[in-house]
Amino acid sequence: MKTFIQTLWVMLIASLVLFMPQFAYAADIQMGSEGNLVFSPSELTIAAGESVTITNGDLPPHNFVVADHPELSHSDLSFVGGESFTVTFDEPGDYEFQCEPHAGAGMKGVIHVS
Repeated sequence: MKTFIQTLWVMLIASLVLFMPQFAYAADIQMGSEGNLVFSPSELTIAAGESVTITNGDLPPHNFVVADHPELSHSDLSFVGGESFTVTFDEPGDYEFQCEPHAGAGMKGVIHVS
């Protein structure tokens, strides 16, 4: 009986792993890297369907606004260091982004999606 229950658990875990939704992870971007008003990296290239995790670093508050793509933007300010969110870029193109409070200081970047 014990072997049967163990086998059921293994089958359950295996089926969850096989049928869970998957997303393609591509890169991390840090906002306010090392206490500077920058995104690091400020430019990167990923494939369509891949995801980028944006993490709030030092010197908050920051946000992540993608030009002409409010559906990809996180316009709410992040005040807590380490706070993060993930954005998936499904369509090819160049996506320019900025931190609205610090765009004048050059806190901008671009994600190239092929």
